[in-house]
Amino acid sequence: MTTLEDQRIGDSVFRALYDTTSASLLLEALAIGLFSGLLGVAASLAMMQVYYGAAPEVIALAVLACPFTLLCVLPFARMARRRSQASRASGANTTSNIEEGMSNVLAVQSLGGNRESERFRRASEESFSRFRRESLVKLLYQQVGTLAFMLSQVAFFVLMARRVIDGTFSAGDYFVVAYYFFVLSATFAAWGYMYTEWQVNIAGLRRVFFLMDLEAESAGTGRGVPLPAVRQGIAMENVGLVYPDGRRALANVNLEARLGEIVALVGPTGAGKTSLAYLVPAFVRATEGAVAIDGIDVEALSVASLRRQVSYVFQETQLFSDSILENIRYGNGSANREQVEAAARAAGAHGFIAALPEGYETNLGTVTSKLSVGQKQRIAIARGLVRDAPILILDEPTSALDPETEAHLVDALQEAAKEKLVMVIAHRLSTIAHANRIYFLEAGEIRESGSHEALMAKPNGRYRRYVTMQSGGADRSGQ
Repeated sequence: MTTLEDQRIGDSVFRALYDTTSASLLLEALAIGLFSGLLGVAASLAMMQVYYGAAPEVIALAVLACPFTLLCVLPFARMARRRSQASRASGANTTSNIEEGMSNVLAVQSLGGNRESERFRRASEESFSRFRRESLVKLLYQQVGTLAFMLSQVAFFVLMARRVIDGTFSAGDYFVVAYYFFVLSATFAAWGYMYTEWQVNIAGLRRVFFLMDLEAESAGTGRGVPLPAVRQGIAMENVGLVYPDGRRALANVNLEARLGEIVALVGPTGAGKTSLAYLVPAFVRATEGAVAIDGIDVEALSVASLRRQVSYVFQETQLFSDSILENIRYGNGSANREQVEAAARAAGAHGFIAALPEGYETNLGTVTSKLSVGQKQRIAIARGLVRDAPILILDEPTSALDPETEAHLVDALQEAAKEKLVMVIAHRLSTIAHANRIYFLEAGEIRESGSHEALMAKPNGRYRRYVTMQSGGADRSGQ
């Protein structure tokens, strides 16, 4: 995740849609250009031998068309690759601008679209400019290659004219041999072009390999120890996390969370709550200390088996262009309609879903923008609840819920905690007060831990001060 977060989505889309075609084009050039060329040369030489006889001078001149053309166009090879690379990078930038503008269309329209239009105009003009430069390089080396081919023809005419004059060849021989020369020299001259022309597709293939060669997760399907069904819970010991850009998110974290508990992560914005939760399904890896599930270090586990047992509901709601039914059971394809509706009821989503004209069959690709933030959040929570995973993590699950729905959800989480470990990241007191254990984070470190009552009993406790400030803010807003 840390790697992909640094990549613009449009750039990855451009590589997948347009740069990958370089592989097929390059293989086509190798297969058809070389193989068919060899067949053509062999057939021409055989016909020449049968119907005319050996003409070593003609064959030598035709073969020399290849190195002569290659030497003429070779200086353009590096330039062709660089221009193609720049053109593709600029095209990817334009694609990214389109994707970002459409993804954030509400912000663009509400804040005025002139800036976005100007940004797209500049990116598009830059892309077109680099494409023209790439085309100019192609035109130059093609013209130089054509000139080299024409010079080889001049050499052939001079040689043949001398052979006709001295009587070695007749006038009829001249026209017969000229035909074979053109067939052979055209093939060899085309081979002289190949290396430089390949550079255009090699530039695209290089961009594909760059994406493929990005560092993968250290353990994956088929690698690492499979995680058995979780029976105990999570333990973190002296855990620290530093992101690739050098930001320290966590330090000296010691945490214990067991099945049958609701564990709340609380603290001010930027305290490291989400980073801590990301350690459980190995979205990020601890740079210090150890994270263990049922006593097994996460570093030794297969990522696939680990994530099958963790259901994560993100703070930013992510829904797919599919029916509400399929969205809710996205992580559990075997869930039946009754299980989906039960999860929707627990998340407070059944009422508004049933009120839609097509109910659970409503395609979110057509009405997502018509759903409120709270409604989308409830669907995401239902998706997390319906997944058959012993560890359930919810990142700000009640931020967009009304008090009645929040109370309903808290009851559902308490019911779920009878069989699961529920980890909640929240700011609202009503959500965290019923947790079995609360961890209060500040500046990436756990400052206090315990039940709500125990933490509130500390006269100068950080958690108590945090809750008091929150309550005071609520009172003032109420006034």
